[in-house]
Amino acid sequence: MSAVADDVILRVEDLTIRYEKGRSIWGTPRYGQVVHGVSFSVKRGETFGLVGESGSGKSTIGKAVLRQIPVLSGSITFEGQTITDWPEGKTPVTYRRAVQVVFQNPRLSLNARMLARDTVGEAVRFHLGLQGRELDERVARLFDDVGLPRHLGDRYPDELSGGQQQRVAIARALACDPRLVICDEAVSALDVSTQAQVIGLLRRLQEERGLSYVFISHDLGVVRNLCHHVGVLQHGRFTDLGSVESVFERPRDDYTRALLDAIPKFPGKVAA
Repeated sequence: MSAVADDVILRVEDLTIRYEKGRSIWGTPRYGQVVHGVSFSVKRGETFGLVGESGSGKSTIGKAVLRQIPVLSGSITFEGQTITDWPEGKTPVTYRRAVQVVFQNPRLSLNARMLARDTVGEAVRFHLGLQGRELDERVARLFDDVGLPRHLGDRYPDELSGGQQQRVAIARALACDPRLVICDEAVSALDVSTQAQVIGLLRRLQEERGLSYVFISHDLGVVRNLCHHVGVLQHGRFTDLGSVESVFERPRDDYTRALLDAIPKFPGKVAA
């Protein structure tokens, strides 16, 4: 894929985010800056990895892309639209359909009182307005797409394995045919073998649907398996940024080298 402007689905430029940390004795707010002037882009059909230790700012960036938190300065552009220009609390439904999220812990992100098929069906009904047989057929196809036997739709989340729960969460995210999916530590709560299966699933869905991912993780081995480009964050700033090959083979910063040295061996590519 050529590196032309139309290839870029998401562009983040000079993004700065701060949180209110409390108030002074005079009642004025005190702020702590979490993300400091971060810039990167995500190409269509590719995966950009945000990697770093806890507190590095990677999930904060994901929340900003999802418009869950305000930004102090900088811009986020999706398919040519600057979403940071939209008023707070006024996110168009079209954007919420186009950009979806898969969270870290599927057990917490799924409603324990809803059957798996109803969890996915609720998203289909909300975004696409389908009912009856059309709804049932759409849910069944989504189960097929994520490799879940259809009969598991009649189970509650606690009756499913961790990997099956995450597949339900992925099916729910795909319900409205998004073009960008934020994967926030989407495999870190799974055991190693299940991680490999879910990584393979994400790669297959990307190839079949042309999906773009922002993949947030602290696991450099997983990032190398799945991502095309990567940004390594420390204290809200990139220490390294570039293609996976260049960052992993020729890291520029001592912090990145230390993270890489902590991994004895990188796993090979996971089959889809």
